[in-house]
Amino acid sequence: MARLAAAMLTLSYGGPEAAVRDLTLTVPDGAITAVVGPNGCGKSTLLRAMARLLTPRDGAALLDGEAVHRQPTRQVAKRLGLLAQQPSAPEAVTVEDLVRRGRYPHQPFFQPPSARDRDAVERALALAGVAGLRDRPVDELSGGQRQRVWLAMLLAQETPILLLDEPTTFLDPAHQAEVLGLVRRLNREEGRTVVLVLHDVNHAARISDHVVAMHEGRVVAEGPPDTVLTPEILARTFGVRCDVVAHPSRVAPVAVPRGKAPRPGVLPRPDAGPRLRAEGLAAGYGRRRVLEAVTVAPPPGRITAIVGPNACGKSTLLRAFARLLAPVAGTVSLDGRPVAAGSHRAFARRVALLTQEGAVPAGMPVEDLVA
Repeated sequence: MARLAAAMLTLSYGGPEAAVRDLTLTVPDGAITAVVGPNGCGKSTLLRAMARLLTPRDGAALLDGEAVHRQPTRQVAKRLGLLAQQPSAPEAVTVEDLVRRGRYPHQPFFQPPSARDRDAVERALALAGVAGLRDRPVDELSGGQRQRVWLAMLLAQETPILLLDEPTTFLDPAHQAEVLGLVRRLNREEGRTVVLVLHDVNHAARISDHVVAMHEGRVVAEGPPDTVLTPEILARTFGVRCDVVAHPSRVAPVAVPRGKAPRPGVLPRPDAGPRLRAEGLAAGYGRRRVLEAVTVAPPPGRITAIVGPNACGKSTLLRAFARLLAPVAGTVSLDGRPVAAGSHRAFARRVALLTQEGAVPAGMPVEDLVA
């Protein structure tokens, strides 16, 4: 009997619409299972139910043959760990303190950490590559750094089953490869069962032993990657025609969407639109500078992409442009005036920011948030 399974599982968030319906699934023990599918198909909802965070409307998520939501939280947390999609850390908590919280299931109440607890935390910090950040506040880290810190907390939990919801979110290509390599090591060397939600089907092809393709709350297909990640199943799952081709340097094939080339449009005039500019900009968090002597002026009326590794200052630059972060030195201007000049309301009519992790009040409807 497999340790983790779902039996005729139906899940919802309180409304009449089901996010997952009548889903039956067996997760292979000791293997890496990738769950793929379009946004809103129920992948993350399925993981939340398996991790006892969402009570089924019907059916059951099973851990060791028993409905997981009927088992004590601490007992479940000793066997199964979840890396959620957008976790939030308490304000000003340090990296080491957050990772240490992964030991909660193993610690008796009101007892100090044991030598085993400390060893587990040190190993997790090292495996996730964040030991050098141990004293930094989590809320001052880049999105990619935070993602690796949350992974470290999960590793400190030392569970035989890992559920990872988009573990490569916010990571640059190098760190994506590191995290996927770590997942493979945990599986191959330690025998851990891993279930990952992934949006990149090529990552799924490369790392997984078993793939589950979902669409509209149901399983479209499951099995080895080469039998699931085919042009026909990808088209049914994502609604996009793909070519699956051999890659000269990889064992796994690569899926390439057949998107139509965009039609050439008429570009706006070079002088159209507001002019943002950073001149000699230095900015950071507390005493730590992230940007130093940065001068950049995105061309007005054009699309500018900012690329670079995690923690290089990309998001910090955007925060400075959006007047959410005051310069330590240099200037940030909009049409020749400092962005800090004038009212917030007037500025917000001209510049908008989409952040990495937008916090939403619990229970807020989509329309209220948009309004």
